[in-house]
Amino acid sequence: MKPVLMIHEIREEFFDLPLENYILTFDDGLFSQYYYYPRFKAIPTEKIYFISSGIVCDVAQSTEFPECHIAHEKAFAGNKEDYMTLDQIKELMQDPLVTIGAHGHSHKNLEDFNKVTHRAMHVIDDTKLMMQWFKDNLNYVPTAFCFPHNNDINGLYQPVLRAAGFTDFYGRERTAIENVPTLLDSKSSHESNTK
Repeated sequence: MKPVLMIHEIREEFFDLPLENYILTFDDGLFSQYYYYPRFKAIPTEKIYFISSGIVCDVAQSTEFPECHIAHEKAFAGNKEDYMTLDQIKELMQDPLVTIGAHGHSHKNLEDFNKVTHRAMHVIDDTKLMMQWFKDNLNYVPTAFCFPHNNDINGLYQPVLRAAGFTDFYGRERTAIENVPTLLDSKSSHESNTK
């Protein structure tokens, strides 16, 4: 199995990397990820787009492409212009190399909840909202899930998600695409040291 890359924001230099050697995962459903989709589509490898079902754009989109934490702040304040629309998600679904995965409904950080019982109730309620959105809007039941903020909080999510039909889980075990040049440099350095 290929190693898995985690992608949030898109930078031009990413396209110089050997992306075909990785499974590409895109967190948050950012509009920039759709905007650059034609270039990613040309790369013959599996791609998983993780959508936060409560953060889908229904207005005009911005091509400013802010960093994801800024896009989140705007979305939590009601401005979802930095995210994909439902039609764009449906278009991605037509590509046989694309899987649409889930990324929670509200994309809340479980560490913001003080009590484990509040965290557990949020996971249960958020999962119900997420699954209903996928059913109502895409007539689709996802099986891949990426933990919001890449944090499963000691396995709190997985029992609820498994009961909902999820089988594939993604989080911090993925390599951030920004670290790939470092990995490649390390490999080159290691090879030259062994010659």
